[in-house]
Amino acid sequence: MQQITKHDAPVHCAHFPDSPAVTVLFGEDDSADIGMATVHIPAGAGMPPHRHNGSDVILTPISGAVQVTKGDEVIDVRPGDALLILKDETVALANPHEDPAELIVAAGPASFLATIRKWPQVDTALVTR
Repeated sequence: MQQITKHDAPVHCAHFPDSPAVTVLFGEDDSADIGMATVHIPAGAGMPPHRHNGSDVILTPISGAVQVTKGDEVIDVRPGDALLILKDETVALANPHEDPAELIVAAGPASFLATIRKWPQVDTALVTR
């Protein structure tokens, strides 16, 4: 058994403007089979179309709401909802709302989270956690 707190985990952001902040809690370093992260998406921020580097991903908002787009399909995901994104699907993520969104993301295998760990680390004081 292993515990990590959100205050002990590093926060990463991609190399583009308005990128979500991702806190990788578990994945690849501690378990190659499954990983978990929290994602902070400020109002108006998001991620362009992308794949999850060989991982199936389940995301569920714990606060706020997001829109996930696959081609012409747009799905609103709110607290209490869960969305499964398969490893071969290309999706975009957006928070078009006035409030930030916080998501819990599980990935299996954890290869997607290993990719996020390669993103630049950011100062945790700049991110609401």
